[in-house]
Amino acid sequence: MQRALLLATILGIAASSTACATQDIPQAHRGRLFSRTGLLALYTGSNGISGPVLDPGTHFLGVYNELRTIDCSTTTMRESLDTLTRDGVHFGFDLVVRFSADCSDEGVTQLIATLRPDTEDTISAKRVYQTFVQPAIGEAAREYVSPLRANELNERQAAVADGVKKRFGEIMATRERKLVKIYELNISHFQFPQALDAANLERAAQALMRDKAIAERERVAAEVETMAMRKDLAEQEAAVAVVRIERIGAALEKNPSYAQWEFMQRLPDIYREAGARGNLVLAAPNPMSLPQLTTPAPAPSGAPRLPSVELRPAPPPKR
Repeated sequence: MQRALLLATILGIAASSTACATQDIPQAHRGRLFSRTGLLALYTGSNGISGPVLDPGTHFLGVYNELRTIDCSTTTMRESLDTLTRDGVHFGFDLVVRFSADCSDEGVTQLIATLRPDTEDTISAKRVYQTFVQPAIGEAAREYVSPLRANELNERQAAVADGVKKRFGEIMATRERKLVKIYELNISHFQFPQALDAANLERAAQALMRDKAIAERERVAAEVETMAMRKDLAEQEAAVAVVRIERIGAALEKNPSYAQWEFMQRLPDIYREAGARGNLVLAAPNPMSLPQLTTPAPAPSGAPRLPSVELRPAPPPKR
């Protein structure tokens, strides 16, 4: 009799609780109904996760019912990861990934069935990151880094970063499909052991010195080549001048009076220039050294014929 009364009381409390038990789903969250095992479940049975995917808002629950929710907000995670090269050197890098849980009906169903809540009744974005995103990044990094030696990796950092991002996208699009949405992944700040960093700096300094030596050698070679070109040009100009002098000498040898004729052509200008400079006395050429001036030879063809000029010595001054 007492047991029957106790059971009736429990059933009454359960019935009244069923009518007023509620729970809220916050914004940027979705969830499903979860039935816990309890005293009432011994008689009614428990179905675990059940019902449709629920949107944000207030939802009425039963005595042993509660909600399992998942954080659907877009989250940015920053972390430093480490992996090994082929020759056993630790290679670290910083990553920034922006993601969110796939909160479609199918995604919520799979996530709630796969993960346990880590914040009360909610599966947080951190749990999603640690379960799906972080392992995929580590796997992609190992695929590209482990076949390379440290020196090779140092020379191919950009290619490795692009390869890791591409492979990570492939993993998330296939294996983790309908679980996580990736919006952005950046890999930067490659980190090597201190000894390798020092070796890289030394190698960079040697490369800089080598580049400077090559540049200096090229500059000297260019100057030598320029000097050789200038020498060749000077020799060519000298050869041209020699040919010109030889031709003029040959022409004067055939026409010796041409030089005297040209000199007589310039005399007026010589006297005029001397007078302009204030020279009142100008010694005339010695007629003895110019015997042909009184009877000049015929001028070259085409040249104007000039009258004969007789030069006489000036009279002595009066005392």
